[in-house]
Amino acid sequence: MKKYEIILLDLDDTLIDNLENVRYAYRKMVEFMDEKYTEEGFNRWYNLDKQFWIDFSNQKIEAPLEYKSNHDDFVKYVRSLRYMIYFDNQISLEKAFEINDLFLDSLNELVVPVEGAKEILEYLHSKYRLVIATNGPTSAVESKLKKIGCLNLIDSIFSADMTKNTVTKPDNKYFDELLEFINFHDRKKILIIGDSLRSEVQGGMNSGIDSIWFNRYQKQLPNNYAPTYIVEKLIEIKNII
Repeated sequence: MKKYEIILLDLDDTLIDNLENVRYAYRKMVEFMDEKYTEEGFNRWYNLDKQFWIDFSNQKIEAPLEYKSNHDDFVKYVRSLRYMIYFDNQISLEKAFEINDLFLDSLNELVVPVEGAKEILEYLHSKYRLVIATNGPTSAVESKLKKIGCLNLIDSIFSADMTKNTVTKPDNKYFDELLEFINFHDRKKILIIGDSLRSEVQGGMNSGIDSIWFNRYQKQLPNNYAPTYIVEKLIEIKNII
């Protein structure tokens, strides 16, 4: 009897090469703002964005009361706040909303799969129920999966912006809501796969779910993280499950 029934899969930097995806969207953003693309500017945006979502998951990001009463408005406000920060609060919230729409649309235009993504999804799909578990915007997930020819291999999609209070991995509330969404509650039969120690591995540790750390860049494993398995290539997952 197989050990797992549900496989949770991160999307960005696990199945999709998020760096190039975001770089493309960033180019569109600076073009829209009549600015020139620079590596320095892109690196500033990329690092700001990563830190923003860490701060958000640590409840350091606040939204005005008028945006808290409606879930969609709240999500849009939070995502748009990043652009205001990046442009040093020199743009209006309305302009930030415009940029957010443009950025999300651009994320759907250029999608590069990680090596082995389709092959491993085909393998897993034949044996398990596959669920995308992402912190990224729901609006981009289906389009990205379609563009790498893998949407038909995924059974369910769950994103942070679908949660009641927009909680993100590694928060245990995220996993509680995910399990409610897929109507499956035996955590011992669930495995999460992802590139992020902080999101997937820590999320698994927090919620009692086994994890595979996709260590694509052969990083050193810090002592405070305990993935169940480690792979450097997606195809190596065949040797584990």
